[in-house]
Amino acid sequence: MNIYLIRHGDAEKSSEKKDFDRELTPHGKTVTHDAVLYWKRLIKSLDYIITSPYKRAFQTAEIMAAAFGLKNEIITDKKLSPGSRVDDIIEIVKSYNSNNIALVGHQPDMGEHISSLISASEVMVEFKKSSIAKISFGNRVRHGKGNLEFLIPAEIFIK
Repeated sequence: MNIYLIRHGDAEKSSEKKDFDRELTPHGKTVTHDAVLYWKRLIKSLDYIITSPYKRAFQTAEIMAAAFGLKNEIITDKKLSPGSRVDDIIEIVKSYNSNNIALVGHQPDMGEHISSLISASEVMVEFKKSSIAKISFGNRVRHGKGNLEFLIPAEIFIK
């Protein structure tokens, strides 16, 4: 089983709108799009894209879904909202019978989830906007039992 943790792209400033309604900036859309085109070379297929209901996360999921041909397969889950817990991630993944699930969320949560899923002790993970991490598991997702296969920052796609 593979899970892909994705942090949403660059968003509008929090002073401009309510946090829930903040959208990706034009730069955030471009960087996310360029990153997703590269991710497609590494990820052969996705069964589900599950996202926080926050606008910027949903827009990130839309960019992914379009690239992977899953436009109608975006699922929103409040458990991926800011403040999510790793147990929420595990519960979400267990509820879908799938080998490849992408989860779009927020920082610092996603960095903390990576740490909890790959190690029994705390690992410091810098998880920047529009980045992706692939964590693989044998047959089920559990705390500290994942293998971090890659963590790709979007900075490498900025021209």
